[in-house]
Amino acid sequence: MRKLLIVLITLAVFGGAGLPKAKAMDPVTIAMLAPYAIPVAEVAGQYALKGLGNAAKGMPDVFWDMVEVFMLPVGVLEVTLGVPFGLFTNGCSNIGTGCVAPFKLCFSTLMLVPRLLCLYNK
Repeated sequence: MRKLLIVLITLAVFGGAGLPKAKAMDPVTIAMLAPYAIPVAEVAGQYALKGLGNAAKGMPDVFWDMVEVFMLPVGVLEVTLGVPFGLFTNGCSNIGTGCVAPFKLCFSTLMLVPRLLCLYNK
């Protein structure tokens, strides 16, 4: 009974998934389209490299925002354990920075897409 139940569950999970069919393109079609596709790919490659360069300029912003996320626990430690050493105001500042950092990280990460498309250049 147990084996039958396992087989039925396996069939229920994988029974609806069909095997993918191979769809190959005719080699003659590729040979006919190649002279038109190569110049288009060369032009598109220039824009792709420009977009990657713009996106690379945004990566330090993302990295710095990731580092600022860790300022929240540092600030909490400074506020709790660093009070005798005069670190309370610095800890409050770090807590504020750490609370804002996830939102800045999301914004910097989302702005990578317009940078990649050369729509935003800071």
